[in-house]
Amino acid sequence: MPDPDLRVAVQAAEGGMKIELVGELDVATAPELQRHVDEVASAEGDAWIDCTKLTFADSSGLDTLTRFAKSLRAQDRRLVLTNIRPMVRRAMDVLEITELFELEEAP
Repeated sequence: MPDPDLRVAVQAAEGGMKIELVGELDVATAPELQRHVDEVASAEGDAWIDCTKLTFADSSGLDTLTRFAKSLRAQDRRLVLTNIRPMVRRAMDVLEITELFELEEAP
């Protein structure tokens, strides 16, 4: 059963920061992600978000990611989303925001 909450783990990585999202990213949990986004945006380097355990994302949650991507891009930094589940990818496609991110599968 999907986790109705969102857990965010942030750790330093070579060249930036790695963020792991676990659970659902929606209107209720987007503020939790925003707190971590502010921290990462003030650090240096790129950001990688592992979406392996992200089970759901609505437009509010994806808006948080979109604003984060734009913030990093303004600083000549990248936001890379890895292992996006099909349901989340479809929501991104509908909102036409996939071009704001680098999308990749983990090795």
